[in-house]
Amino acid sequence: MGESVYFYIHIPYCYKKCPYCSFVSYEKKLSTVSDYFKALQNEISSFETDKTVETIYFGGGTPSLVNVEQIDKIINLIYKKFKVIKLPEITIETNPVDAKYKFLKSIKSIGINRISLGVQSFIDRKLRTLGRIHNAKISSESIKNALNVGFDNISVDLIYGLKETPSEIEYEINSANQFDIRHISTYMLSVEKKTAFYEMVKNGKIEISKEDEVADAYIYIAELLKNRGFEHYEISNFAKKDFESRHNNAYWLGYDYRGFGVSASSFVNGERFSNTDAIEDYIKLIKNKKSTIKHRENLSNLKSMKESFVLLMRLAKGVDINLFNKKYKTDVERVYKDELEHFIKLGFIKKENGKISLNGEQSMVVSNSILSDFV
Repeated sequence: MGESVYFYIHIPYCYKKCPYCSFVSYEKKLSTVSDYFKALQNEISSFETDKTVETIYFGGGTPSLVNVEQIDKIINLIYKKFKVIKLPEITIETNPVDAKYKFLKSIKSIGINRISLGVQSFIDRKLRTLGRIHNAKISSESIKNALNVGFDNISVDLIYGLKETPSEIEYEINSANQFDIRHISTYMLSVEKKTAFYEMVKNGKIEISKEDEVADAYIYIAELLKNRGFEHYEISNFAKKDFESRHNNAYWLGYDYRGFGVSASSFVNGERFSNTDAIEDYIKLIKNKKSTIKHRENLSNLKSMKESFVLLMRLAKGVDINLFNKKYKTDVERVYKDELEHFIKLGFIKKENGKISLNGEQSMVVSNSILSDFV
């Protein structure tokens, strides 16, 4: 896998900025789409690698908002410029309102084989609070349409943390599982500063779940999904056998990935770098053949090792001690002797079969607190 690279393409456009969203996206700049895609193509064309492309991921923003022909040009360029494996995973994040039969048929015809649907909920009260432009009926219809077009690799995003009752949680999971869904991502509602949601929560306009309620919801969601044949393979992700996200796994496993577009991050040959956050600057810099990179960092072996350990610990299978030691020329049990002894004693981390991992959902729910000690 060391000879592979994973491509992320950032499409920063939205119909309407969700009040909880902290990603770089724009709701009133569609006039820049044509120039932006020209800039994207130029950035992709200027990247050199002899590694093989394993996955292509169109994220955002709302990639399903732009013209399918624009997406097609990017895919064709990647195939023309780089080595691509025979069956790459090509994902597009899709707003349920866009997931009409005709659109889905079009994106399937250009080689996209995985859909990530931003359903977020099957409950209208939650969708209204989240500021989504679709309702629960559209959530279900979007999945039906994707299945009818012939997509067998469909991922659904669900958000929790809005005072859900146990019966509401069960309703959400059952609503997703009435369809042949192979992947579900469940995200705790994160209230980030500089978002509209932050002010709404601060001013008491919206009530969110308390820490213990979030923990209970997380554990219940995991129980329901595991009972329905899903493997809890990463802190926020569940999949049927062989349907884990190959693209996201690359991040957690520390493989090389290259992000293209405004604000996109990359990790290539031990170097991390990211593009400017301003769309106008991005377009202008590309046009003037100047670098779009605003931050660049060469990771030391120690920093790379620590980051890799934390990312691997997000996965249910955890850290393979022998492979990790070989890769970083280290002894991970010596480096983290005190931390491991402490958390193993408390029952949050386990060591078995030559692996170190979080000890089940009770540990995963407080993983941020645990893993911050290993940074």
